[in-house]
Amino acid sequence: MTANTPSQNDTTSHKQLLLAHVMTGKRITPLEALDLYQCFSLSQRMGDLRRDGIPIQSQLITLPNGKRISEYWLEPSYISTYKETTA
Repeated sequence: MTANTPSQNDTTSHKQLLLAHVMTGKRITPLEALDLYQCFSLSQRMGDLRRDGIPIQSQLITLPNGKRISEYWLEPSYISTYKETTA
């Protein structure tokens, strides 16, 4: 494994942190993921969660400076259904 390749533990812990974040109903952007969780590859981790069957939603948003970035979230209906089935 090269120095630039994250370990499986880093990837798994980022996925867990990011899933917990969106399960609260909050949205997240790459800048927030970097600031909150030191995750440089939010799009990769969200793709991992999607492949795991989590219905992550996304859209491009435009920042005040004109830059466009992705924003990710879970629909409230999924969150409530998940909480009901795991309670």
